[in-house]
Amino acid sequence: MRSYIEALRGGDPQTAASYLGNGSPDEGFINSSTHIVSMHTARDADGSFVVAVTMSTPRGNYLETFNVSATADGSKILQKSVSKL
Repeated sequence: MRSYIEALRGGDPQTAASYLGNGSPDEGFINSSTHIVSMHTARDADGSFVVAVTMSTPRGNYLETFNVSATADGSKILQKSVSKL
């Protein structure tokens, strides 16, 4: 998650997209001023992971949850959801 967010902070959506298993980056609230406040990881029974990241941005604080699974191309973000805190 950290590399994905750092790519978006750096204005590089192409690199960020390489961490996604599908779709494209759509976090318009992430910019160079975004800071990760906390990150928590939990393993699901199927071996995938849920990563919850709290971020501070100029637009406010956000909680983004990522579902990460192993794929043939390595670990990929397969789902993500975000809410403003």
